[in-house]
Amino acid sequence: MKTQVIRISTLVLCLALVTAIATGCQRGRQEPIDTGMDDAADAWDPAGDDADTDRLPDVDMADLLFQRDEGLQTVYFDFDDSSLRSDARNTLRRNADMIKEVPGVMIQIEGHTCRIGTQEYNLALGDRRANSVRRYLIDLGVDPDRLVTISYGQEMPANPGSSEADLAQNRRAEFSRAM
Repeated sequence: MKTQVIRISTLVLCLALVTAIATGCQRGRQEPIDTGMDDAADAWDPAGDDADTDRLPDVDMADLLFQRDEGLQTVYFDFDDSSLRSDARNTLRRNADMIKEVPGVMIQIEGHTCRIGTQEYNLALGDRRANSVRRYLIDLGVDPDRLVTISYGQEMPANPGSSEADLAQNRRAEFSRAM
């Protein structure tokens, strides 16, 4: 897993270097946002330390954003709540870094709930969750024009079970490519 993360990061860095050279470095240097991530292992790294950095691999960088294990990660919420937990904020910092490394890709933030509550209430709660994630990503420097939200409420459970642990997996915001 760590090797894959390192490989992904190297790919992103290569792409950024090629983009900077191709544009003639016309933009000024921007200072990075302090994400509070001190552990380099948590950084998104699209290529491994054994990667061949003399050539760019034939990889669609946008597709990397939506890979299950290495791409944008799901964030979870407490019952009947749309505020971001500390673990969700940490995940969103990593997600924001990834999104900013692959410009031009539209991201859909999907708000979900467990089945407790009415359908109308859960659609509204899913919307609040998706918008909470969107606002935080914008605060981290993601272009707001690249982010759209949708609420699925209780209609697309990640886990159909009925235990509290099962229901907790459904209180989430996920990411997909916006069409």
